[in-house]
Amino acid sequence: MRKLEIQNMALSYGNQRILKGIDFEITEGKITALIGPNGAGKSSAFRVLAGLVAPDSGKISLDEKPLKDFNSLRNHCGYLLESADFYPYLSGKKNLDLFIGLTNSTADALSLLEKVGLSQAANKKVQQYSRGMKQRLGLAQVLIDNPSFLILDEPFNGLDPEVKEQILTLLVDLKNQGKGILVSTHLLEDIELIADDFILLNQGEIYLAGSMESYQIDKQNVTFHFDKNLPNSLGIDLDYSIKNNILRLKASIEETKMVMKKLFELEYIPYKVERSSILYDKYMEITK
Repeated sequence: MRKLEIQNMALSYGNQRILKGIDFEITEGKITALIGPNGAGKSSAFRVLAGLVAPDSGKISLDEKPLKDFNSLRNHCGYLLESADFYPYLSGKKNLDLFIGLTNSTADALSLLEKVGLSQAANKKVQQYSRGMKQRLGLAQVLIDNPSFLILDEPFNGLDPEVKEQILTLLVDLKNQGKGILVSTHLLEDIELIADDFILLNQGEIYLAGSMESYQIDKQNVTFHFDKNLPNSLGIDLDYSIKNNILRLKASIEETKMVMKKLFELEYIPYKVERSSILYDKYMEITK
């Protein structure tokens, strides 16, 4: 798998340090979520990666071979920075044809539109597109040169739940095609379902980073809802509380399975089980 490695990325605006020498990787066939509160430096990091802002420092390599500068990333990456922008009086296909011509690409606009689920709207003017359709068209534009890596800043902004799910599914499809995807979002529970790795930024520094799998052993808040009263003792070797037919505890995934098994043995079947998001829990650590 090809891999981009970024080292010591630092950026300042005047006397304000926005990024404080961060290191991270983007790997083909994986989705990496870049998360953090407003002002953490996420959008600034994306602007550096897109060559829109020159960093104070930073090195970048592809497959352990140094690249000249961040502008060199454009040969390997496709970018969607917040909302996509197009000529509203042209159709989706004509917009793509225009961009294809400007880049001397051999891409086929109709194939790209089919890939992002817009083939039926190929000849519709973009001014008639919904926000979600425009985001999909933006992803089609990102794919024109078939880049190995995709840099996507808040691609879910303003999308209704149905379209959001479609974009999430599309990102998984692109990952399975071998794309390395770096995506920022505030939708922590949604991105957790598809991300392989995560980077949690806070005040320009990496507070925490790693693979989602490595944090599966962590305990999360788990809530079980029942339609009947529970006994005071359930024989569970964990701290828990029971109130108003709701059982609350902290448990790892394996411990949650154990609790479920015990409840079934006692013939107490929850009608709803809620488990807090790993990314949400880690995010909240820096807001306390």
